[in-house]
Amino acid sequence: LAATRPEMAAVDVPPGEPAVGAKAPAIATAEDAAAASVAAAPDGGGGSELASPTTRSPGRAGVPELATHCAKRMATLKTSARGGRRGGAQPASPEALRQTAANALAQLSVDHETRDAVRQAGGLERLVALLESPAEEVQLQTLAALTNLALSDHNKAELRRLEAIPKVIALIGARGKLGEKVIEVLWNLGSQDENRVAILHAGGIRRLLDLLVMPDDNDDERWSLVSLLLGALANLAIHPECQAAVREAGGIEKVMELLGKAVNDRTIERAANFLENLALDRENREVIRKLEGNLALVRLLWSENDALICAACGALKNLTTDEESRAEVSSHDGLKALVETLRKVDPILVGKAAECLGNLSLEPEGRSQIRELGGVHHLLALLDEEWPPETRLAAAGAILNLAVEDESKVRIRELEGVPRLVNLLEKSLPVTLRAVAAMTLSNLSADEGGVVAVAAAGGIAALVQCLGEPTDDMLQEKAAAALWNLAAGESLKAPIRKAGGITALIAALEVSSSVATLENCLGTLLSLAETQENRFAISQEGAVSLLIRHVESEHATVTEGASGVIWNLAHEETVQHSVRQLGGFGPLIALLSREEPGIRFNVAGAFPLLTELEDNVREAFDLGVVEPLVRLLAMEDNSLTLQNAAQTLGNIAEVDAEYQSAIAHAHALERLADLLTRTLEQKPEVDPDLRTKRQELLAKCCYAVWLICQQHEENQSAFDGIPALVQLLQADCEEAVLEMAAGAICALCEGRTGGPKVNKDRVREEQGLPPLIRLLEHESDAVKLNAAKTLCHLAENEENSGLIRELGGLDKIVYLLHH
Repeated sequence: LAATRPEMAAVDVPPGEPAVGAKAPAIATAEDAAAASVAAAPDGGGGSELASPTTRSPGRAGVPELATHCAKRMATLKTSARGGRRGGAQPASPEALRQTAANALAQLSVDHETRDAVRQAGGLERLVALLESPAEEVQLQTLAALTNLALSDHNKAELRRLEAIPKVIALIGARGKLGEKVIEVLWNLGSQDENRVAILHAGGIRRLLDLLVMPDDNDDERWSLVSLLLGALANLAIHPECQAAVREAGGIEKVMELLGKAVNDRTIERAANFLENLALDRENREVIRKLEGNLALVRLLWSENDALICAACGALKNLTTDEESRAEVSSHDGLKALVETLRKVDPILVGKAAECLGNLSLEPEGRSQIRELGGVHHLLALLDEEWPPETRLAAAGAILNLAVEDESKVRIRELEGVPRLVNLLEKSLPVTLRAVAAMTLSNLSADEGGVVAVAAAGGIAALVQCLGEPTDDMLQEKAAAALWNLAAGESLKAPIRKAGGITALIAALEVSSSVATLENCLGTLLSLAETQENRFAISQEGAVSLLIRHVESEHATVTEGASGVIWNLAHEETVQHSVRQLGGFGPLIALLSREEPGIRFNVAGAFPLLTELEDNVREAFDLGVVEPLVRLLAMEDNSLTLQNAAQTLGNIAEVDAEYQSAIAHAHALERLADLLTRTLEQKPEVDPDLRTKRQELLAKCCYAVWLICQQHEENQSAFDGIPALVQLLQADCEEAVLEMAAGAICALCEGRTGGPKVNKDRVREEQGLPPLIRLLEHESDAVKLNAAKTLCHLAENEENSGLIRELGGLDKIVYLLHH
């Protein structure tokens, strides 16, 4: 009866009908997709360099580092002129020796082990000093060596410590090959976050942007330099500070001009790469959009050059995290171009296109267009094992977002997408890919058709397997969420148990530190515990002690979930004993005073079941359960919580007269009388469900009054709610209310002196005799029985006795003899 639903993602999906109060979890959220590298949320991040397309961080342009085998061939190195001593060469100049040594290091440092050896031999410090050499050739060979040496992370850090960065930046703007080598060194140094900041603070970004001007169409050398500049700046633009600095220096306008006017494909590609990383920043995305960057990139999607399409997809992937950009791309045939791109064979290209479609499918119109363009079919095809995991992940992310809509769910099932998604749960695949597949299956299983399809494809066993190793918090969370949806209906509760689901869920519940995982495991157990077989299985796995531990969690949602599972398990007597024996009553009683309504709701729901045993009643009473229950009657506004609190008080009062007195002294009778009056004063409910809940509340209140006052003269005198009880007899109430109301009046009038004597007069004065007599003809034997008992006690009053005869009560009682 307990669990709150996790929040839904892009659109609402109606949960399944709750049974024993359990609610199905909703679909995965857009935040889930971002965490799984699916929706490509452009929130930056740092540290990862752009080394290759397969190792770069999500959401960043694939700009590789540069390696140079040598800056110039040895034959072209300057040497000393012949002359001087007869028959031999003059000694080589120091500059020539330095130039030759630097060139040798450039060639040797192509090997990664040599790079470390050069550092350990003190070579970096000497090379940094040579950056200030007056000889241009020495500087050129030094930069060539540093370009290769900077491919090592240790060397990057050491060069920063040696203050090489300001010296390299001082050479920006040098002519010819020297100027190019400067940019290449900065490119490789800039693949580490600390270096990006150092380059920024040393004025490197502004100086690089100063060089970024549109060349003449035929100036090939200048176009080559511009391409290098764009690559180096793209690497730097991974860092948030650099993204802002480029914007403030007018760099976005420059790159947009190059994107639109460049005649060189490499320049256009790197301009798009630069935009991809700049678009990690929200303000930058807005500037790019206003400069019609979305439209320029969409035009590139129709290029015949796959490298340009890939770069455009990368930039659009980050830009389309904003709603405005999604609308622009969709309205200018961007969706059509992206779906067409899915037909390509390059896995990196189709993966980026799938990521774009994942973002565009966050909008209802986008989902509709993707379906109409056949995008679902192409995306599902990318889930097959022939594609690398990164491509399958991108496609699964797009399908995840599509699967929030009923039409897409149907289409996915029709195209046999569910078995493909289940295959992605295979434990040999990357954990992130498995987690996104589990999220998607959770969305698909939010309706009956999806539940059947997932089960038929072997999804139950596959999802259960995801809870164990190899796994992580995200995979466990999403697998448990999918199982929660599957467990919401009746048909799969037993199959989940038989697949080892209960064992796996409890194991995850025991070791996981992820709040979301705990919530989903508890939600699934809550649904599973709606059947007796599962309740036995859960308790036999030792879950009760674990649940008692979790009700004391510092996280309210975990506490709520754990108390909800205890509620459902407490239908079994063995669990009722276990909760007491394992010390569960103290923590549960404390929860009755929590601020969170959901926690109070669940714990109050468990207590009517837990107090079915006399030993439990005595334990709970000794631990002070009465006071918080009575407070609930005064402060709570949830009908179910109120009725469960009232029922528990009745259960406790039934055990011992001392408990009846304690309950009355806690002002429970006043609270119950007030609650009956307030409920009767409410307007009649039109909604059948609300009317039923209201009737149940009235019945439970009457039940509590009955047992608190039965054979207890002090309490009979203290209760002042007889007018409300009589009103219930006269109202159009359900059978249970009439039975309990008549029983309560009977208990109040049981006796000949004191309170009962006064109550008998009060019932007559409140016009209670006529409805009681009418109830003798009620179709329910239980109602007739309580009405007859009540009239029996009332007839001990002479005035009542005569009135009962006058009202025809005697004939009806006689008739009962023939019943």
